[in-house]
Amino acid sequence: MGMLVGGVLYWNYPFANAQPMSAPEAQPMPVEVVTLESQGSYAAQRTYTGVLVAAKTSELSFELPGKITQLSVDEGDHVQAGDQLAVLDDRHLSARIAQTKAEHAQQLAILEELKAGPREEVIAAAEAEVRQLHAELQLQQANKKRREQLIERSAISRETLEDAVFGAEAAQGRLDAAKSRLEELRQGTRVEQIDAQQARVAGLEAQLVDLQHEQEDTRLVAPFSGTIARRNFDEGAVITAGQAVFRLVQHEPLEAWFGLPPEAATSLSAGDVLPVTVDDQTRQAKVTGIVPELDTITRTQTVVLSLDANTSRGWVPAQVARVSLASERNEEGFWLPNSALLQGSRGLWSVYVVEEDHRVQRREVEIIYSESERSFVRGTLSSGERVIASGVNRLVPDMHVRIHPTSESEN
Repeated sequence: MGMLVGGVLYWNYPFANAQPMSAPEAQPMPVEVVTLESQGSYAAQRTYTGVLVAAKTSELSFELPGKITQLSVDEGDHVQAGDQLAVLDDRHLSARIAQTKAEHAQQLAILEELKAGPREEVIAAAEAEVRQLHAELQLQQANKKRREQLIERSAISRETLEDAVFGAEAAQGRLDAAKSRLEELRQGTRVEQIDAQQARVAGLEAQLVDLQHEQEDTRLVAPFSGTIARRNFDEGAVITAGQAVFRLVQHEPLEAWFGLPPEAATSLSAGDVLPVTVDDQTRQAKVTGIVPELDTITRTQTVVLSLDANTSRGWVPAQVARVSLASERNEEGFWLPNSALLQGSRGLWSVYVVEEDHRVQRREVEIIYSESERSFVRGTLSSGERVIASGVNRLVPDMHVRIHPTSESEN
């Protein structure tokens, strides 16, 4: 009922003296926690980026200058070791080879003749010549004797006698020379003559081999199996010695080259097997080389990992490769899921710890090492404490929580 007092109407309520009703108390938020366990070290997993490299790559060229008359392959063609790829004009070489072969055959025939010695017919002719000259000498000596008798009677002049004496001496000289030739023929060819002729034949044989090697060099063959990555000339082009005609790349097997920090490189040894990842495919590779010096630009050491033909199938050179290495590091701390971390200020992070009264308190931590799903941290934490594992953005200090009964686990 109301009452009018001084123009103001007052109402009387039957519940005016009743106490106000209190709001219902909020239910504690359910949370999942992990129980901390102190660790004295952790295994740091580092990923390094490298590149796939062909085990063999060659710029193929001729050792001789000349004109290209034939090209057997093109870019993209797969070739086997020993396949002929290109040919140079070898007409001049063929002519020189034919000429040298003819000269070699001639000198070889002379050598065989020297080794066989003089024929019986030649010796018989020499003997007949000796007999003929011997008879001529006897005639000249008889003529000389008669003229000596005539000069005593002054029947001939002194000049006529001198002609007879000269004739006898000349006949003697011809006879001596014929006897010497006959003796030489009977004894056969001298060793010095045979050796000299053998040297001439050997020189021609060496010259012929050199020319044949030059002719072989006019054929360009694949030194290993691979794929033609580039062709630089067409038929008819005149090239100089050493000009690259093809670029040949061996796709399988491959090598993966990585630049690693010295502390990581020195932890590896030849023969170690490591996982190499390319385009989300991971395969095993073996360490085959570690360069013992630093790259002057990157300040890293090059580590070479080899993949066999089966392992590298489907991968090609120049693809980006990755390798992960684990190293043990001595450091006190705790493993926590990344979902338990709350970013704070000045580069620090925070976590929420559930106290005995089931209220949460905020603690600052420092991340020492982080992986995709967890991090190794240190800070104002103790073993056995319970850290909220997820949903930390919904929490505030002193908030009352309820631990999910199946969530407690050790990290």
